[in-house]
Amino acid sequence: MIVVAATLKAVEGKGDDLEQEFRKFLPKVRTEPGTTSYVVHRGTDDPTRFLVYEKYESGEALKHHSSTEHFKEFSKAIAPLLDGRPEFGLYNELI
Repeated sequence: MIVVAATLKAVEGKGDDLEQEFRKFLPKVRTEPGTTSYVVHRGTDDPTRFLVYEKYESGEALKHHSSTEHFKEFSKAIAPLLDGRPEFGLYNELI
């Protein structure tokens, strides 16, 4: 299993907009082959901070995810809502 942990920061005042974009995006992601989990969290102490936990059966499934049309559309839609670039970490699930 491949795990992705991503953190994103919304521009001040745009957190609700970013949340809505995630809500539109999630149903599409969750039907992708090889995607076993895709969960979005919003900061309790800072509502402009988002943590995304993604889990894929393989590197090929992750590659497929990032090549989908809905991923490209989502990326374009959220670009003006972000304060800086998202940060990503890739992990192999051990246990």
